[in-house]
Amino acid sequence: MNVLVIGGTRFLGVAIVRALHRRGCRTTVAHRGHTRADLPEGVTEYALDIRDRNALAACLRGHRYDAVIDTILDADALRFIVPLLEGRIRQFVHCGSTGVYTPMVRIPAQEGDVCNPLPEYGGFGPKLEQDKVLLQAHEKTGFPATILRPTNIYGAGDIPLDIWGTRNPGFFRRLVQHEPVTLPNDGRALLQPGHVEELGEAFALALDAPGAIGKVYNISSARAVELRAYLQILKDALRSESPVEYEPMERLLEKYLPARKINEGGLRFVCEHMCVDITKAREELGFAPTISLEEGLAQNLVWMREKGII
Repeated sequence: MNVLVIGGTRFLGVAIVRALHRRGCRTTVAHRGHTRADLPEGVTEYALDIRDRNALAACLRGHRYDAVIDTILDADALRFIVPLLEGRIRQFVHCGSTGVYTPMVRIPAQEGDVCNPLPEYGGFGPKLEQDKVLLQAHEKTGFPATILRPTNIYGAGDIPLDIWGTRNPGFFRRLVQHEPVTLPNDGRALLQPGHVEELGEAFALALDAPGAIGKVYNISSARAVELRAYLQILKDALRSESPVEYEPMERLLEKYLPARKINEGGLRFVCEHMCVDITKAREELGFAPTISLEEGLAQNLVWMREKGII
């Protein structure tokens, strides 16, 4: 299979390319060239700024692809390329986000749930708009879109989520130095990180599932954990003796937001119950995550040490 990956040189994109390579796909990665990545041998790189519509059209029209996987396109770009690809590809797989369920009304969130992402929870409205563009195109013309909604991603290659909903290396340094850390509220909000390699595998699996066209799938780890348990896993991996304090979320915002020492959207997001049902992806895509949070975070922290981040 000849596959074009749009935006495949950072974190999840690289994991997707590796998964395609393992399946023997002929893979082309279209990116701006600003980020160098350790891509598998034989992968073709195509210099492309997606803001340049002429260049984007030339990329899509000038080559024959069986499938396209998109990790970065916004709604306007999707509206532009859908007509260019109609009738020319077997499948278009788009990277959405489970953030569109925030705030969650039912737990775990399922693909058919009504989504109303509020801006104060991190601004996932644009991601929902992207999904709507593709689902409407499928409904109107049969455009072969599949949408995968990953949860927050961790693994070697990026800093994992911290307990205030960002990816702040300073938090992990505090753990290494045994300094106090503060959990928002009672620390019992649910968190369900997904390992980058397993999420990348899900995109490759979607190409093997013709019944996936026109559908949305949640992809994540098998189970959620409480935020306080997530913190304990990090502490155990780092052998940290950091004291843990608790403080209401609103008080944290009052103390730190005026000085911009906290990200409101991230904090509100991480204080929500982020728990999704992956049954549909298991049954229809064969998605089967097995990496435990303890194993995955330990590997992630080793990478951070090797990079001098902590």
